[in-house]
Amino acid sequence: MELPNLVGIAEIAGGTVVFLMLVYRQVKTGARDAWREEAEAQTAKADRLSLDVETLVREVRALRDENAGLRKEVAELRAENRELREHIDRLIGGNA
Repeated sequence: MELPNLVGIAEIAGGTVVFLMLVYRQVKTGARDAWREEAEAQTAKADRLSLDVETLVREVRALRDENAGLRKEVAELRAENRELREHIDRLIGGNA
C-alpha cells in the first residue's frame, strides 16, 4: 500500500474511533440520566406512598378508638336492655 492510501485509511479509522467514542459517551450519559430520572421518580413515589401509609395508620387508629367507644356503648345498651327486660318480667309477673 502506498502512503496516501494508509493516510486515508488512518483518517477514516481515526474519524470512526472518535465517532464511536462520542456515541459511547452519549449513550453512557443518556443511560446515566435515564437511571437518575427513574431513581428520582421512584423516590418521589416512595415518599408519596409513605405519606399515604402515615395517613392510613392515623385513620385506622381513629377507627379503632371509635370502635372501642362503640363496643363500650353497645355493652352498656345490652346491660340496660337486660335490666329493662328483667323489670318488665317482674311487672307482668314473669319469672326473673
